[in-house]
Amino acid sequence: MSVDLMTLLTILAMGAGTYLVRAGGYFVIQRIQAGPFLTAWMKHVPGAIFVSLVIPAVVAGGPASWAGGAVTAGLAVLRMPFVVSLMAGVATVALLRTVI
Repeated sequence: MSVDLMTLLTILAMGAGTYLVRAGGYFVIQRIQAGPFLTAWMKHVPGAIFVSLVIPAVVAGGPASWAGGAVTAGLAVLRMPFVVSLMAGVATVALLRTVI
C-alpha cells in the first residue's frame, strides 16, 4: 500500500487546523473576563447546538420520531434532567417502531 504525499500532508494540515481552532478557543476564553452576557450565552450554546443537530433527523424520521421528540421536549419543559428526557424520547421511539 502506498501513501500519496499530498493526501498525507492534507490530512495532517486539517488535523493541525482543527487542533488550533479548539486550542485557540480555550486560550482565548482563559484570558477574557466573562461578563453576564457571555456567561449566559455559554450556558445556552450546547443546547442550541444539540437541537440544531437533532431537529432535521426528528422531522425526517416519521411519526415515531415526532412522538419521541415531543416526549423529550415535554420533559425538558418540565425541567427533567437532560439524560432522563433523552432516554424517555429514545424509549418512545423504540416502542413505537416496535409496535407500528
